[in-house]
Amino acid sequence: MQQISLFDYFSQDYLRSSTEKTPSLTLVQPPTSHVGGRSKEYAYDCGEELQGAKKHLSALVKFSGEWQKVIEQDPAQAYQLVSKNELLDNFKAENLKELGFTSEAAYGVKLLWSMVSQRPADDINQRRYFIQAVEELQLRLSKATTEQLFKNTIDQFKREFWKAVYSTNLRKVEIDPELMNYRFWLSLGKRIRLLFIGKTAAKNYEKLLNKAFSSEESKEWNWANREKGNKDASKTKNQWQRKVPEEVVRLSNEPSGVRKPEDLIEEYGFRGIQFGNWMEDAAGRYHVLSSGNAWADLAAILQIPRKSISLYGKLGLAFGARGSGNASAHFEPKENLMNLTKFRGGGSQCHEWAHALDFNLYSYSHDYMNGKQTALSGNQPGKFLPENISYAFANLMNTIKEGKGLMRFVVPNPLPVNKTNYVQGIKDYLVRNNYDINKTMLDLNSSRYRLHSKDWKEIGIMYCNMLVQEGREVPTEYFVPTNYSSFYLDACERGAYWKRDHELFARAFESWIEDELEERGITDSYLVTGTRYEGPYPMNDERKSINDAFRKWWKVLSDSEILHNKEFWN
Repeated sequence: MQQISLFDYFSQDYLRSSTEKTPSLTLVQPPTSHVGGRSKEYAYDCGEELQGAKKHLSALVKFSGEWQKVIEQDPAQAYQLVSKNELLDNFKAENLKELGFTSEAAYGVKLLWSMVSQRPADDINQRRYFIQAVEELQLRLSKATTEQLFKNTIDQFKREFWKAVYSTNLRKVEIDPELMNYRFWLSLGKRIRLLFIGKTAAKNYEKLLNKAFSSEESKEWNWANREKGNKDASKTKNQWQRKVPEEVVRLSNEPSGVRKPEDLIEEYGFRGIQFGNWMEDAAGRYHVLSSGNAWADLAAILQIPRKSISLYGKLGLAFGARGSGNASAHFEPKENLMNLTKFRGGGSQCHEWAHALDFNLYSYSHDYMNGKQTALSGNQPGKFLPENISYAFANLMNTIKEGKGLMRFVVPNPLPVNKTNYVQGIKDYLVRNNYDINKTMLDLNSSRYRLHSKDWKEIGIMYCNMLVQEGREVPTEYFVPTNYSSFYLDACERGAYWKRDHELFARAFESWIEDELEERGITDSYLVTGTRYEGPYPMNDERKSINDAFRKWWKVLSDSEILHNKEFWN
């Protein structure tokens, strides 16, 4: 058994200081070599220079046009970086007191920002609009220090928002092309739109002003002093983070052939290796050795040539050079490379390789002539991918997303009245199942009644009202049958990011690989770890079915020899 810990390379002084959150970093460094003018033995770039690194990004003004152009080379990175929190730089409305704001005006600013979406729609133009909109709104609200100034600002905002709406009407734009100058406001999201547009707009607008300037909460900075309530359970679920192994455990006899960065190019064919400016030599050694071992184990499990790991030179590999936010690792489609972060990259390598394979198979299917860089999962393949591979892959994605999972519904409080009065036969099912709504739903699903997806929620509300009439306790939630897998439903509950097809594919892939490793008595926690016990992964019988679908797809892919022949990738 081989155990490697990143923290083995740090001195005890650093370990003590880290618990005290001391910013200094003291490292135990191996003797350095200055051969060729290089001061590090492990953490140095080699091969082709990989563009778009954080050290390149740091030279640009954040949120500038050039900065946006660079981050959009990787849509996944752009999605994470362009957010309300990033743009506002952890803005706190209570700090406006020092800038001369009244308590009421500051509270109004806080309420308005809460209506702005955390992120725009996942689109390059919407991100550009969102940056413009947030920066413009921030500038205007910075002057809204009193009630009257706040109202003036909102009134101006309202007039321009209407122009933004008109900009979506082609006829109006033909009459007044200047309307297009206001379209960026729409990127702020639905809640802001409902403040100005629609049947409830006047009510929503009045509610905002009353809460900001007429409520007791708004007076004397009361709102700033109150304690934060408990977080919503669904939000807590969204905050899952990948489990990072404290030490890399490897049980494998497969030699990696890697002792230095160049070996990753020589052995596995990567076109370039890159390290971040803050990657010390000791940490670089840890990542180089661990990554080499992990690639060896992955190639052995999948029974593919080692050079196919890099898709015969198409992929680049970076360590601590391009990370952002809380992501432990990411794949950049534009640059066609994987980045593993310095402290959180362990355990992510398999997941990122799944993304690389997914995106490159789509490009392969178009003979790399496609302008759109996207994943095979969720998209139609081009004509260059053999039909049997496309068919097996479609079956795999269906297995990942389809099933007999149960969707959770939270019972509203107060409980609404029934919108639909269903037949007595459906009502009788609740009595037959001793007033247990969850059992009733399962029983009803196998009945003669053919129900649409929208019916289930309404039937649940009807059953809750029946419980009230019987003087029984009403549950806080209930579950209804669906045609989706529990894995997919869990992803939907976590949010839009999690339910993307390429994210579903990557998490299912790493789950399959961890199971394949276990069946062979192999462990490599740098390659993959933690998919069995918690988090957004397939579980139980679904996991077995998905693993079987992966095996069938992989056999078809292997039989085609696409990954076994370099000529296919030239």
